[in-house]
Amino acid sequence: MRIIFIPGFAEDELVFSHIQPLIPGEKLLLNSWELFDGHRNEQINVLNFAKEFIPRYNITNEDVLIGHSMGGWIAYHVKYFINCRVIHVASMTNKDRVIPPVADLQPVYWAIRKRLVFNDFTTWIASFGLYHHRESRDIFLYYAKLLEKGNPEIIVNQLKVIVRPVDVVLTLQPDLRIHSKEDPILKPPKEPFYKVPGDHFGLYTHPQEVAKPIIQLLQGKFGGYN
Repeated sequence: MRIIFIPGFAEDELVFSHIQPLIPGEKLLLNSWELFDGHRNEQINVLNFAKEFIPRYNITNEDVLIGHSMGGWIAYHVKYFINCRVIHVASMTNKDRVIPPVADLQPVYWAIRKRLVFNDFTTWIASFGLYHHRESRDIFLYYAKLLEKGNPEIIVNQLKVIVRPVDVVLTLQPDLRIHSKEDPILKPPKEPFYKVPGDHFGLYTHPQEVAKPIIQLLQGKFGGYN
């Protein structure tokens, strides 16, 4: 059994750096920039991306996927194919949890390619609008800077994986949901979830609290949602 950490939009291994030492077992930490580098599938969506993801990392149903944000969305669709255990941290099983609601992003893709978004100005606006007084402001700004200099096609493909529809209806559920009610990016799940302090980056700012139910689940001792 491996524990595979799948990061969110524009994230690298740093987002898991505080939590992964607390969780025992063989671990694999992924990087979303590397995950999407060189991806040429014009029909990319989360379902076909998940299908390609499985053989790329030789994932079996013995593995445990811990996905943050977009990473949980990918893990959820991996579970559709191989029914491995999936843990969501600040993630979703339905796009209606995204703030603001996602719609047609074609103009956004154009703006990303032209560097009209994810630049110094939009980072400044977001840092004051969403994260000015938040304890996770430093890691938010770190990822905002990665977006400023990142490959626009990788950014566009990540957004397509988040927003594009798929042709199946998933009825399965993650094995564990962990979420903060103060998350400014994703609304809390409609289903029961384990409440933790912090915000979208609670796994970075409050790793002990986020790790606790994960360890309990892995040990078969999870007692239910708080």
